[in-house]
Amino acid sequence: MKYKVYTVFGIFIILLAFGVYGTARFMQKTSTPQYCGSCHVMIPQYEDWFYIGKHTQITCVDCHLPHNNSLNYVLWKGLDGMKDVVLFYTRLYGEVIHSSAHARKTIQANCIRCHSEMVSRIDGGAIQCWDCHRYFYHNIIH
Repeated sequence: MKYKVYTVFGIFIILLAFGVYGTARFMQKTSTPQYCGSCHVMIPQYEDWFYIGKHTQITCVDCHLPHNNSLNYVLWKGLDGMKDVVLFYTRLYGEVIHSSAHARKTIQANCIRCHSEMVSRIDGGAIQCWDCHRYFYHNIIH
């Protein structure tokens, strides 16, 4: 009986370690621009970022996921990621990607997070960053 408890506990610890390590590796791998650009619908956005973009030192998730807390980041990474995978493999994505209301809010918050000294001069909320920078990074269509 004693050995069964140790065996079950040992298996649990091994599975937990693989789960934690695997989740961390999965999160890391799916956060790269190369992963985001692997979907044919995203190739133009990836190429804009890679060849033209002024933000080549940052990744897709720096702009497209919320950074207000870790739980919110992981939650939206999972929700948006699963939505993208399902739409891609069911071929329900159109050839032009439109930003959702949540995506626009997140992108705007991240512009402000990184460029707070610059946007502090803008009248709050009247305009969005992409109103002036629509084609600055990649073709944003709403």
